[in-house]
Amino acid sequence: MSLFVNLVFGLLLFNSPSDPLDKTYFIQDFRNLNSKEAIDELNNHAFNLKGSYPDSLLIYATNTLKASQELNYQLGIAQSYTNFGVYHYQKSNNGTAIDYYLKAKEIYDQLQLTSKSASTSNNIGLIYFREKDYKKALEYHQQAIDLTEKEDNFLNRANYKLNKALAVNFVESFDQALPIYYEAIRDLEQTNDYGYLSNAYLNLGNRFGANGKLDSVKKYFDKGLRFAEMTTDFESLSYAYSSQIKYFVATDNPKEALGFAEKSLSNALKSGVISNISDAYITVSQLQESLGNIDGALENLKNHYTYKDSLRQKEQTLEIARIEGNKLLEREKAIFDLELKTKEKSNQQKLLIIALLFVLFLTTVILFIMVKRNLNKSKKQYQLLKAKNKEIKELVKNLKSMNDHQNQIFSIIGHDLSGPVKSLEAVMELINEKQLDSDDLSEIMPHLSLEIKRAGITLENLLHWAISQKEGESINPDHFNLRLLFEEITNSLQYAIDHKKHQVKIEVDSSLKLYADKQMVQIALRNILSNAIKFTKKEGLIVCTAKVDREKIKICIEDNGIGISAANLAKLEENNLVSSFGTNQEKGTGLGIALCKRYVEKNNGQMEISSKVNQGTKICLSFPITYNPNN
Repeated sequence: MSLFVNLVFGLLLFNSPSDPLDKTYFIQDFRNLNSKEAIDELNNHAFNLKGSYPDSLLIYATNTLKASQELNYQLGIAQSYTNFGVYHYQKSNNGTAIDYYLKAKEIYDQLQLTSKSASTSNNIGLIYFREKDYKKALEYHQQAIDLTEKEDNFLNRANYKLNKALAVNFVESFDQALPIYYEAIRDLEQTNDYGYLSNAYLNLGNRFGANGKLDSVKKYFDKGLRFAEMTTDFESLSYAYSSQIKYFVATDNPKEALGFAEKSLSNALKSGVISNISDAYITVSQLQESLGNIDGALENLKNHYTYKDSLRQKEQTLEIARIEGNKLLEREKAIFDLELKTKEKSNQQKLLIIALLFVLFLTTVILFIMVKRNLNKSKKQYQLLKAKNKEIKELVKNLKSMNDHQNQIFSIIGHDLSGPVKSLEAVMELINEKQLDSDDLSEIMPHLSLEIKRAGITLENLLHWAISQKEGESINPDHFNLRLLFEEITNSLQYAIDHKKHQVKIEVDSSLKLYADKQMVQIALRNILSNAIKFTKKEGLIVCTAKVDREKIKICIEDNGIGISAANLAKLEENNLVSSFGTNQEKGTGLGIALCKRYVEKNNGQMEISSKVNQGTKICLSFPITYNPNN
């Protein structure tokens, strides 16, 4: 009976049908591995050969690794290392396989390819399990589970948990491993993959059997069978039927075992796999013999040998094909080696030609340098003369600019300052000659005072303009209140405002402060307000505003005066002085606006002028809120 049980258990190892000989290698041109897509395609093909053609897998992996390294394609390198690991695992070179898997895993981790890293960890765990280093196996299977914990790939995680359960069974006990089996089954239930779920239940049943718990064995074998029958997968059904056969043989119930053996035979015949049909016939034959059905046993035994002979003949054919394939492989390798040698020889010839061309090029360069040196001497002399001429032109231009500036200053002094001085001189003579009484003097004094104040502003502008033209003029920024500054300026110009009966509005928040050079800003605002008074008719309106606008403080002075013509606006934009007369024929030099613009720019600000003739003028100054000139 023990011999019979061993024979039946042997049926649980299913021989997969041999695939046709892999001939892709013989038509694959490795010289075309010059793209990532081609490398990926060949790596995937090599991995699919892992069960049947390890030698071809090794050749593919070698070539894809070389091509990946030339392109510095890290994913291709990692996949090639994985294929090396598979090859050495099949050859039982376990240490070498682990080395290659670890190299691949390192790259997968760098590329953050969690799924591939987890699969590699699982493979390393399987090798340690084969080596019976169950603690190491458990460590890597747990690592694979941890890497897939946040992913929705329940199938892979369940596979890793089943492998972990096997390791725990050896490191600790079956009772400790049992909850992990249940976790894996729960993950598989999320996938609705009945084939994998059937295998999980059948494997769990086998583990119960190995631990002597036959009641639980039947329970899980039945569950495995139920899920296998929900699939169209031949191997899942065969495994389920064989598990039932094994159980009933082990429990001395050959009649029940025969029923499942016949189902297994029917399933094998549908699949058309000769090796499985042959094994199924021998199982049925042995069970019939144990039940006393000698005729049936003989008939099925004959069928077994018929299929076994057919399988042997097929194996012989495949062996012949394999030998022929190896010959062809050797021939292709020889051709490939010859092409490499030819290519190397061609490269050497190319290097020689390149060396000769380089010598010729070097000779040409030396001759060119010698000729160019002579040309450069002449060119340098020409450039020197050209630079000197340019300097002379710049000096002439600067001298003309200085003369024009000097003429403007003299013009201002001659016209704008001489008038008030002469008026004061005439009045003083009249007073000395006692030709003016107190009433005449009272009538003249306001006008004379206004003239003197204007002359004072002009003189002050001239002084500051002259200082601003000097290099290295320093500024002294500080925080100051804008509303108080406007009030100081309007008080200093109050006579001119009252004389023209203007309405001046100051719309500035009392808490608003500006960080800049107060004197420069004061001079700029006073000149702008003075111009607004000068060029606005009697009873006009002047509005002064200041507010925060887009991280800047914007100060505006707007009037409804006579405006500025487009021609004069263009001159002001080009920093030219524009002379004009106010509404009471007050003389304006344009020096104040030029000085204002220069002082605003020195404080990192900007000035904008907008105006329409007979409608008014608006001048706005913009300063950064936190400007620090030391930064």
